[in-house]
Amino acid sequence: MINRENELDWLTSHLTRDDRQLLVLYGRRRVGKTTLVTTALESLTQDTLYYLCDQRGPAHNATQFARDCAEHFDDVPPDVDDFADAFRYLKARVDGPFVVALDEFSYLVEADETIPSVFQTVVDELVADTDISLVLLGSSISMMEEGVLSYESPLYGRRTGQWRLEPLAAGEVRKFFPQYDAETAIQAYSVLGGIPAYLEQFDDDDDLLTNIERHILSKGEFLYEEPEFLLRQELREPTTYMAILEAIASGATRVTDIANNIDKNASGITRYLQNLIRLALVERETPVTDPDGRGVYRLTDQFVRFWFRYVSPNRGTLEQSRTGPVRDSIAESLSTHTSVAFEEVCRQAVTTAAFPVACARVGRWWYKEAEIDVVGLNPQTNTLLLGECKWTNSPVSQSLVDELEATEPEVRWQGADRDIEYALFSRSGFTDELVEYATEREDLHLFTPADVMALFE
Repeated sequence: MINRENELDWLTSHLTRDDRQLLVLYGRRRVGKTTLVTTALESLTQDTLYYLCDQRGPAHNATQFARDCAEHFDDVPPDVDDFADAFRYLKARVDGPFVVALDEFSYLVEADETIPSVFQTVVDELVADTDISLVLLGSSISMMEEGVLSYESPLYGRRTGQWRLEPLAAGEVRKFFPQYDAETAIQAYSVLGGIPAYLEQFDDDDDLLTNIERHILSKGEFLYEEPEFLLRQELREPTTYMAILEAIASGATRVTDIANNIDKNASGITRYLQNLIRLALVERETPVTDPDGRGVYRLTDQFVRFWFRYVSPNRGTLEQSRTGPVRDSIAESLSTHTSVAFEEVCRQAVTTAAFPVACARVGRWWYKEAEIDVVGLNPQTNTLLLGECKWTNSPVSQSLVDELEATEPEVRWQGADRDIEYALFSRSGFTDELVEYATEREDLHLFTPADVMALFE
């Protein structure tokens, strides 16, 4: 398990407290929830039980959970009708601290909206006078937020802690590939994103294109059909969702553009976009200075973006095991693909403690034809950070600074009473003239890929 120290500390510290716990851990599929919880359970001295719920409904899962409990205690499986019965059985067998982790709890909530009420009874009555703690895990973010965490949920106010597990940042991705240099690590991030289950597929003994061909383009491999599998498991009408994702991956970012791309009415795709947002595959992005402004849609998962750009449109070729032509296409355009991910990596780097300018909010900015890749805001110090990212084969020159300075007055934030800082991020470094010029200015910061990745350490 790589770089989940904070999450693991949070989980184990709660589960070793004297009072019983009700913890909620949720996040999108493959993000590492199960690994995190099982690692925590293995580290505890008290007795534990992990159970993975499936989609066969609460009654079946309650029966199977009770059987697992009986097996744990080397007992005869009890007859139970629901989870209340199962926890009555468990309560009668437990003597002392005990931790139960229910994975994919969101399946139960999705199947039966009364499940939160059932577990309210479990928490308030059945285990109230015991040392039995519960950890509820879920991959449906909206289901966990609405069914477990929201004010309207019967479980509201009963949890002792919650954590939304996010994909790993670009800096952590490099730890999966210690033999790759910073530039290649950023390229790998542009292909795989921050999902641990995806990152584990690549081997840094091989070059990046070999990994792509072997583990993504090759029929039968885990990553070959992963996005399609994910959509079919979570959504009805997966074909429509796939068309929307492919449209966004190809550059359509507004509702009308997406609708035109897939030959649908714009008013009819809003619910599809909302469902993709619920799965944390898509987000609605607004200019960082105007959170309520007109937004665009973008893919949040780099692997999904890569897959819908290169795999989905070439399935006919890949189904014939002809990976070579697709690999060649990727080799020709990977720099263009990586440039978008590089902007995201730089925005992540700006949020680190090591970055020289403290920013409370970081994002993109655009207005009419003007656009800035990295904009950081610090209302406390009235500081505005403006940054540009270049993933090119040529060193960046002072002209990029001039362009940023010319655009700065168009960024409407805090009026004229603000301090401006500039940051340039470049794959191929900077001209000697720009490096010398930067030494004369305290408000200008230059970063190569190695510098960017060092900020995460």
